[in-house]
Formats: sequence, C-alpha cells, structure tokens
Amino acid sequence: ANTPPGAMPPVGAVPAPGGPPPSAAQPPATVSFVPAQVDTIMGGSFNVTMAISNATDLFSAPLQIKYDPKVLKLNDVVQGNLMASDGQQVTFTKNILNDTGEADITLNRLPGNGGVTGSGILVTLSFTTIGRGSTSVSTPAFGPTNSQGQPILNASPLLTVNVR
Repeated sequence: ANTPPGAMPPVGAVPAPGGPPPSAAQPPATVSFVPAQVDTIMGGSFNVTMAISNATDLFSAPLQIKYDPKVLKLNDVVQGNLMASDGQQVTFTKNILNDTGEADITLNRLPGNGGVTGSGILVTLSFTTIGRGSTSVSTPAFGPTNSQGQPILNASPLLTVNVR
C-alpha cells in the first residue's frame, strides 16, 4: 500500500514506521471558517472568512456554499488575499442564488503561473440574517487543486449561526 509521490494519504492516516523523518513531512493543509460560530440578532449583518492554512501549490479553488435561505441572505462574496499573494492575477467568479441558499464560487490562477503556497483568506462572505434559529453554512463541494490538477485537501468546514 505505497502512496505514490505527490499523493495525499487519506485523512486520519498514520504514516507507516520507517517513512520519511517528520522534518521532511509538510503539515497538511486545513481550511476553516473564521469565526466558526456566529451569534447574532435578527436583521443583523456579519462577515465570515474562509481561511486555508499550509496550502502547497494552490492553483484552483472551486467552492460551493450552502445555507438556509429562510434564515440567511448572502449579500456578497469577496476574494481573499491568498490566491493573489504573489501578485499574480486570479480569475474570480461568483454566482449567488439566495432563492435556494447556494453560491458557486471559483478562484483560479492563470495557466503557467503555478500555484501559491502559504496561508491566508480564500473568500469573505457577507451575510444578513432574515430569520431566527440555529443554522449552518456548509461547503459541500470544495475541491482545491494544485497546478498539476491534483486535490490538495479534502475538507468541508462548517459554520454555525445562531440568530435570536
């Protein structure tokens, strides 16, 4: 069960004894909502960022956001600083569907520029609360890839929103 070079082991996998020394291993990329929980009032607005840490050669970050359209309205999605942190241009598209509580977002670096390595903000989401209750914002289709088209992390962060 050898992992081919460049492939990520499954999440939670423990490296086999006799593998490379820990200093050679890169910390895995992680993605999260900041903050991970928002407590707000009806009619209030808030921003939350989607941050990625320890990305290596991040080239493309297609992203779908899902939320409850009875509780939240997504006003805007703003590109973060990470994908263009080296000064290269990034193609950024967003399609917000508040009727169904979905947003499709794409961040792509231009071909030939390679990926970006580091930590930072992918996008900032601006919401307004239009209903009361406890709800979550999820990322069911988040598939960041490197400049070779290989997935660099498999994670779906969750944001909890409590509206009183």
